Amino acid sequence: MALIYHTTGPLGQHIAVWSISETYDELVLFLNNPSFLKEIQNLELKSELRIKQKLAAGLLLQQLLNKNIDLIYDDLGKPHLKNQTGHISISNTKEFVAVIYHPANAVGIDIEIPSERIIKIAPKFVNEHEQKWMNERSTNSYQNTFIIWCVKETVFKLIGGGGIDFKEHIIVHEPNDNFGDVQFLKQEQESTYNYQLITLDDLLVSYIVGN
Repeated sequence: MALIYHTTGPLGQHIAVWSISETYDELVLFLNNPSFLKEIQNLELKSELRIKQKLAAGLLLQQLLNKNIDLIYDDLGKPHLKNQTGHISISNTKEFVAVIYHPANAVGIDIEIPSERIIKIAPKFVNEHEQKWMNERSTNSYQNTFIIWCVKETVFKLIGGGGIDFKEHIIVHEPNDNFGDVQFLKQEQESTYNYQLITLDDLLVSYIVGN
């Protein structure tokens, strides 16, 4: 496996990112975890890439925790460690997989590759507050739009709930040196989180360590 990023942060989070270059058979061999493999098979995924992403995420989490792991998925598809303490979040795009683990706090992570698709759907998730600081910022609009999308995906993964309107319920404030705040406002729910951005060549990673 090509591990391209690994860090333990000051808040106690463990983050790792890598690029999948292995075949399905190689991933299964490295994983060496029959119960985890059975869980993946039960998902009945059709895409070989999606299967490899799941296997790679499991293997990376096992390396971070230094033990075999099993996952369970709630009704909204959010992954949780089975019979173990701690919180995780997983994200993937093409051959890249990112995971975050924290022993006590909820976490969210998202990894993205720049895409024209994000620009095309921007009116659906960029609100007036975000458009205002985007217009005032010296960096290009494409980069800012990409940051907003990545952070909102991170909040979605952190909360793990359905019925979230990215434009109405999530407000991303302007980042400063790769750090920023993001608000989640939905009915009586109101929370503010700190997000951090990591740039890895063409990849953008956003993560949040919650309470």
